[in-house]
Amino acid sequence: MAQSWKVERLEKLKEDIKQYSHFIFTNYRGLNVDQLSSLRNELKNKDVEYHVVKNRFAKRAFRELGYKEIDPFFIDPTAIAYFNVDISEVCKVLVNSTEGTTLQMKGGLSDGVFMTSHDIERISKLPSRQVLITKTVGLMASPLTGLVFMMKGMLTQFVGTLKQIEKIKDSSQQH
Repeated sequence: MAQSWKVERLEKLKEDIKQYSHFIFTNYRGLNVDQLSSLRNELKNKDVEYHVVKNRFAKRAFRELGYKEIDPFFIDPTAIAYFNVDISEVCKVLVNSTEGTTLQMKGGLSDGVFMTSHDIERISKLPSRQVLITKTVGLMASPLTGLVFMMKGMLTQFVGTLKQIEKIKDSSQQH
């Protein structure tokens, strides 16, 4: 029979997993306390939870929640970044943290889709979600802006033509 604290711990981990839509699995072996604390603080500033987990518990919790292909992420020591914020921002922080340290990306899970460490690296190079939205809106507005300037130019030419006609009429009436 399972010890009650293990059952409670497993249920707590499953509840934590259910709250988040993105997970990045890392191998933290070789990081010293200062490096791990610094990484944890940087992630916390971006609303990301970062916890060292027991592979056996984490593997079982993910499996019980329907993630059958989770085993490869739970080899060697594992820390998981749990989050619901912009994935590119979190990937940037984690990938930057691998430079000059022993931190390694194992892979991830985003909205039920598994990612490799290579996928995480590629995502880290993308602009943030907000930047992409801004660029998209700018691209969508660009043709409208061009149309407005073209219409304004046509209107200006039309008014100029009317003024020329008025001048011609005035000069012909005076003669």
